[in-house]
Amino acid sequence: MRVLVLVWGRQVETLQASPLIRTLDAGLPDAHITVACSPAAARIARGLKEADEVLPLRGLDPGGSVIAWSAAWARIRRGRFDAAFVCGTAPSTRLLAYLAGVPRRLGPRGGLSAVLLSDRLRAEPRENRAATWLRLARLLGVRAERHAPRFEPGAVAAQQALVQLHSTGIADGRLIVAFAPGSGHSDVIGLDPDLTAWDPERWAHLANLLGTRHGAGIIFVGATDDQEAVHAAAADISVPQADVTGQLDTAAVAALFRLCDLVVSGDSPLLHLAAGVGTPTVGLFGPPDGRL
Repeated sequence: MRVLVLVWGRQVETLQASPLIRTLDAGLPDAHITVACSPAAARIARGLKEADEVLPLRGLDPGGSVIAWSAAWARIRRGRFDAAFVCGTAPSTRLLAYLAGVPRRLGPRGGLSAVLLSDRLRAEPRENRAATWLRLARLLGVRAERHAPRFEPGAVAAQQALVQLHSTGIADGRLIVAFAPGSGHSDVIGLDPDLTAWDPERWAHLANLLGTRHGAGIIFVGATDDQEAVHAAAADISVPQADVTGQLDTAAVAALFRLCDLVVSGDSPLLHLAAGVGTPTVGLFGPPDGRL
């Protein structure tokens, strides 16, 4: 049986599809599972070890063109898949599976384009997308659910992260907390950092509390664009700290998270990466309505 998991989006959505992919692998051991995703998320998809094949398709990127969508259609049609799990409610993705001739097209309800699906599932109120997509496996008779996401950075990334951590001087047996104060890893195009950033003095205050109360060392991570936010937060920190911002790729950041005791981040794919390697996280979301 050839199973296709279609993910419309980028890194976050691909990581959120991990529980579904793990569940399909456990419930359909003889199936060949292909993950189709945006090229921007291909490195992430290759770290989902239960996937047998990864198809980077520009037609699944939110910024993809009609030409890219047509190329994606042709590639999927050649694959002759028996079933396609449509992760998301984007009409273009549902149409892709329908016109590619996939006999069973399974996805969440919502919108007029849901008629293009052969099997539909209602999302529960306020349910996380990962949980909704995971339940899609039931439509194919799979009941052995695997709720936890899992991402495998790989041996090269693990070695790179280990060397980087030990070069900082804070890997001496203390608790290690990773801070990600920037938004450089965000999937959102044109994101205004001022709308998602936590004040630098709050990062510093949290770091000092963790250091004085628990003896923790702080390691800053992020993309090159996050260096200004990191420097602003680090200025008032008086406990042991290190900065590897812009020095590690996505897989190596995930491997570094595996060596940490906690990850604190804004709304970013980094939270999903940390969860994928089993590290506890604290996510900072906002700003909410002040009246709430």
